Parts: sequence; structure tokens; C-alpha cells
Amino acid sequence: MKKSTKMLSCLLVSLLMLSGCTQTPADNNNQSTDIKDGTYTASEKGYGGDVTVTLTVSSGTISDVAIEGADETKTIGQAAMPELIEQVKAAQSSEIDGVSGATMTSNAVKSAVDAAMSEAGFTVDANTVIGEDQTLTTDVVVIGMGASGSMAALSAAEAGANVIGIEMTSTLGGMGNAAQGMFAIGTTLQEERYGDDLGSDEEYWFNHYLELSNYLGNGQLIRTFVSEAKNTVEYLLDHDINVYLSKTAQQIAHFDDTIIYHRWGNTQPFVHLQEYLDQYNVDIHYNTTATKLLVNENNEVVGVECRNEDGSKLIVNAKSVIVATGGFAGNEAMMKEALGEEIYETVSVMGGSDGSGLEMMYEVGAGKGELLSMNHGVGPKSQDVQVADQLTLNSPVLWVNNLGQRFMAASLLKDTVDYSSAVLAQGGFAYTIVDQKTVDQWTDMSQANTGSWVHYWDRFGITDENGDPTIYHAPVDKETFLADFEVLTNTGDGKIVNTLEEAAAFIGCDAETLKATVAAYNQAVNDKYDPEFYTDEDSLIWTCETGPYYITKGYNAVLGSLGGVDVTNEMQVVTEHNEIIKGLYSTGNNVSGLSVAAYVNVEGTGLGFALTSGRLAGASAAEYAK
Repeated sequence: MKKSTKMLSCLLVSLLMLSGCTQTPADNNNQSTDIKDGTYTASEKGYGGDVTVTLTVSSGTISDVAIEGADETKTIGQAAMPELIEQVKAAQSSEIDGVSGATMTSNAVKSAVDAAMSEAGFTVDANTVIGEDQTLTTDVVVIGMGASGSMAALSAAEAGANVIGIEMTSTLGGMGNAAQGMFAIGTTLQEERYGDDLGSDEEYWFNHYLELSNYLGNGQLIRTFVSEAKNTVEYLLDHDINVYLSKTAQQIAHFDDTIIYHRWGNTQPFVHLQEYLDQYNVDIHYNTTATKLLVNENNEVVGVECRNEDGSKLIVNAKSVIVATGGFAGNEAMMKEALGEEIYETVSVMGGSDGSGLEMMYEVGAGKGELLSMNHGVGPKSQDVQVADQLTLNSPVLWVNNLGQRFMAASLLKDTVDYSSAVLAQGGFAYTIVDQKTVDQWTDMSQANTGSWVHYWDRFGITDENGDPTIYHAPVDKETFLADFEVLTNTGDGKIVNTLEEAAAFIGCDAETLKATVAAYNQAVNDKYDPEFYTDEDSLIWTCETGPYYITKGYNAVLGSLGGVDVTNEMQVVTEHNEIIKGLYSTGNNVSGLSVAAYVNVEGTGLGFALTSGRLAGASAAEYAK
């Protein structure tokens, strides 16, 4: 229902910008001699609740626009609002492009703008056309056409099923477009490199995953993933996706392990997958949002209700439904449940899906699995601060918590998952302290590298004298270093101080505690032995002795979410009593049981499971639909 109210002042909303298309003001067909200056407000139903638009009219034109929508998804609908504001200002009407991926929020804004303009006296054309409702019937419907959903749809289609795909954005692949590689053991690519000397096998990795989960993981699911991942690599190769075996491990912690990381970065995987989906006549409905799963009298899932971009309803009746919506990182309430409210306010969440797929499954009886965050590194809140990204928060230096105490071995930085989990345990943030001697070395432009290694060996494209990738940083010039610390200082995430007393004041800890911590740390570096946390000798590099001291505050980086529902090894969703919900499958980051308590530090697990579970779910759903 629309509701319209005249207000005395406009509401100002400041949110993160989301790219979109703005249009130049069109010929204004909305003029009327009865236009009244003032502030006008109207609301319309969006994705999660009411979206409210406030227009300020001055001299017969729209001079200001504000949009509110507290119930819209934070990283989608709410993030689109600044761009929608600019579009309305430019168009001086509701005739705007909207923001891709935030269709329902955009449509609500358009309708609310019309209502507010009408009250202000503008002549508003009836330009919102709602299409006709539609009902389709198919064998398998896939909700979410990201990496996992695309694989599920193609696998089902190749198994002989008629398939419809539902995708709320305008793009195939989702976060899979940013992914770099996947786990697999026993592939032909490994056989070509290692022959009979692979060094590890399925048994090792199965037990390793179980150990990482403290044996609380879903053993059947883990066993299936470990054994089937190699078949997913072969499947991709058979479908023209040029997967290749990484030259070395991604991160230093795994340099001595068998290379299990199979890269698909820069191979345009979704270009090829789209060609095969077209070949098998998979009918993908983009900019379409699934809103409700359909069940029959036997509580079997038999379809999905959706809302199209134009506001019309789409019903898809299906024998099998696969929910591949990619987790809940964009759902504030669910992320607070996973992290805790206080930590959620501290960490940097990179965004993601809104959790609606999980909520739809809960509504039809799915049991709630463990909700986890993908902890993946530590960084500043300030963007593009090279010094923090490459050096102060990426090096085995002195790390302390808010009490001024060490809390981990610096060698944990050899794996981003390990050290970011350690920082999360401190409340989601920690501090590094480096001295002037260290900074002088890092900014010595006469040397080839700083001696400070990076997590990802190929992240910055630095090579050694033989042209091979090196794990070390190139030096940062002093001007850049100091400019970055000025940014950190202005945001409160860093400071240059002359004494440890000043450092303690910035951190908010006891000065004597910090002094004792620094002294013990320096002794450990000088002795090349850390009796407190047993840091690897090669990570005991820099003492912290000579001021000025450079302090950086780092926040746990959350790459996404994990879990939500439990499944069988055929990706069938189960109830809280472990009973199969017939006709319902789920994949990828929606699934609990692979990681427990924290994201496992096995390279390529996220994409590997997304692709493998999608392939298996598609085949299972197609078989059930027969």
C-alpha cells in the first residue's frame, strides 16, 4: 500500500555508493501550474520492507532527494540508494534506470517518487508498467546462478532435465567471477606434474579436513567433496575452461604441501559455461528474485514463487528445486548471529548475498546449520592504504591486542585464514607496532625487496633475478609511506608516536604492560626463539626498539559467509531431525558441515566446494525429477 505524507524537513541518507547508470534530465513532462514548493514523502514496498522517498521541491523543481529503507539488504538495496538519489535528481522524475541487482528497491523508489511528485502538484505520467504474471513448468529450477548454481543448472541439463534458472542480478557467475581457484586431489594435471610422486592422496585430505573440524564436520559430505573435486576439474576441462595447476601454493604456510590449488582465474569460465547453458536450452530469468518456495500437501518442494523486474509474479512449478543463493554475508542480522553483535560492528564485511535463500528453506522446514564467517586477512578500514595492505598488517612484526599483549605467533601470517581467526578472537581487531629502523629498511629504495614476505606469492607480480615469483615485497618509497600514515592518522586507524607511553595511550592499554611486551618480543627476535608463542625462526625478523613508532590498527576481514543448512552427500536438504526434504537441494556457501567453527585453511575450498556441490546437486535433482 502506498502512503504519502507531507513533511517539514527532508531526510538525508549517506551510504556506500554503488555503480549504476544515471540519465540526463529528459524533457520535463511533469510540469504543472499547481506545483507547490515544500517537502513531500511517500513510501512503497521494497524487498525487505517500506522504502521511503523524500523530495524537496524548490521553484518548481526537485532540489533534493532522500531515500530510506532500513529493512532493505544493507549491501544491495541500501547500498544502491545513493545512486538512486542521483538518478532521480538528474531525471527530475521517476524515469530512471535503477541499479542492477537492486531491482525491487529501484522499483519501490520509482513508485514512491511518483506518489511524492503527485502530492507536490506535478503531473505524473503513468509510466510504471507491471508485466503479466506468468506460470512455467520445468523439471529442475535453480535459484541463484553464481558459480554453484551455474554448475548445477548445466549438470542437470546434461542429465536430461529441462532447467530454469532464477538470478536476481543481471550477471551470470556471481562471486565466482572474482574467484581464482579450487581444491582438488588426484587430477590429471597433478599426474602430469608429479607422476607417481604426488605426495598426498584422498585419504590424507579427508582426514585433514576432519581434523580441522575437530571431527565435528559432516563426514559423508567431506568424503564426497574430497573424492569428487578431481572430477569437477576434469568436467571444467571438458567444457573448455582452461583450468591449470598453480606453480606453487598460494600462501607460504603451504609451500611444502602437495599443490592442490587449480586455478581458473583469467580463463573466462562463465563465457564458456554460458555457451553450454545456451546449448542445453537452460532458460535463465535475470533480474528476478525468488521470494517463496512452494510445497505440496506432502511437504515436498515443488517450485518457487518469484518477482520479476517489472513487478510481475513468476511461478515456476518444478519437480526439483536447487537453492544456490550464496550464503548470507549481506544479511546484517544473520552476520551478527555468526560473529556476535559487538564483533560485527568492528570487522570489515566485504558483502555478499542477503540470506533470502536460507530463509526460504527454513520456512519449509529446513534445519538451521552452523552459521560461520569466512575470515580472510586483516586490513585497515581506510581504503587503498598501500603501507597497511602490504607491510604493517601483512608482516611478522609485533602484534598486540587492546591490552597491549601479544596473542599469536607471527608465523601465523603465513596463512590469511589462520592469523585473521586469531585477530577475530581478540574482538575483531589488533595493532601492529614497528620502529623507525624497520621503516627505514622498508623504504630503502636501493634494495630489491624489503625482506617482508607476502601471503600470496604472486600477489604483486614481483620476481627474483631468475624471473621467478618471489614472496617478498618491493620497497615502498618514504613519501608514500608517510602519506599513507597521514591517512591512517586522520581515520583514527594509525599514528606515529615518539614513545611507548604514547603508543599505549593510542591503543588504550597500560603503558607498563606494553613496555614489558615489547621487551620480551625484542628478546625473542634477538634470540631467534620465542618461548611465549613459539614463532618460527624465519618470522622473528624485526625488533621494535627505536622511536618513532608506527602503529596500525587492523580489522578482521570477512570475505563472506558459510553455512545455513545441512545436506546429505547428494546435496538434499534435511530437517533439524535429519530427515530429507524431498525435492529440495542446496549447494555452495549455503551448506554447513565442511568448515566448523572457522573457515578451513585448505586452499581453494570455497570455490572447489561451490563447483563440486553444484555439479552433484544438478545430477541428483535431475535424477529425482525423472
